Amino acid sequence: YGVRVFADTIAYAHAKGMLVIVDCKRNDIGSTAEAYASAYLGKTRLADGQSAAMFDADALTVNAYLGSDGIEPFVRWCESDGKGIFVLVRTSNPSAGDLQDLVLQDGDRVYEKMGDHVSAWGRRLVGTGGYSPVGAVVGATWPEQAAALRARMPGVPFLVPGYGAQGGTASDICASFDADGTGA
Repeated sequence: YGVRVFADTIAYAHAKGMLVIVDCKRNDIGSTAEAYASAYLGKTRLADGQSAAMFDADALTVNAYLGSDGIEPFVRWCESDGKGIFVLVRTSNPSAGDLQDLVLQDGDRVYEKMGDHVSAWGRRLVGTGGYSPVGAVVGATWPEQAAALRARMPGVPFLVPGYGAQGGTASDICASFDADGTGA
């Protein structure tokens, strides 16, 4: 019943002209990632050989810590069907730094390197508005890191969780926007 309500809610939002971002942080190895991408962003093949939209979200949060082969299926949906993804880069949760703040041999932190990958995955898809459909999840709870990532990731839209109950403030969110007030 929960999955049916989920699908019905997406359909209802679309009927009202809304964009739907599904926050489920999906990913797996290549073939399974392809199935997830198809189910959440596109169409899936039914037993009778027909295809149908499963959820048909406009965008989806994804976890890239399995590597690029798990992200490419989602990027293909961005390219072919105008969908979007938001890749976890610097999450808003308190323990995010346990992994994301680790310093690599080249001096970059894990979240900075992930930001570089996100920029590269979406570079070929930057549209006329100057942004790619391959975006980044960058928590409002880390405004200094958000400012550094914004400078490092031009053309990448940010999805900014963590406002309110998680501790992010309106002034914290400002770091995620470009100089012209867009990008987040």
